[in-house]
Amino acid sequence: MDKCRTFKITSIQRRRGSPMPTETTMSRRESRLEIRVSAEIKQLLDEAAESLGLSTSAFVLATVTPRAEEIVQQHAVMTLNAEESQAFINQLLNPPKPSAALRAAAARYWARVDQSPS
Repeated sequence: MDKCRTFKITSIQRRRGSPMPTETTMSRRESRLEIRVSAEIKQLLDEAAESLGLSTSAFVLATVTPRAEEIVQQHAVMTLNAEESQAFINQLLNPPKPSAALRAAAARYWARVDQSPS
């Protein structure tokens, strides 16, 4: 059996200029989520929430949040077998020389960054 290695891939996708969420901003409920569901689904959610002694909103939040975290985690982790892991490490240790297109793109980027106001 091949050994697998797991790499955490971090990607931050947020709108330019928006602050990063912090414990304080995440604990305050400043955002609103609204969804439309059938009467049957609403009744089901209400009954489930009531059986646990929760509001429907609290029930939905408590149920959906762990699943959302799981999905984000699945997309943030890359699992490689031994051969893939070795190829990945080899590319990190021995990167190819930049192509002409990459050098041109870097030059365009640095020209734009150097000209932008601070």
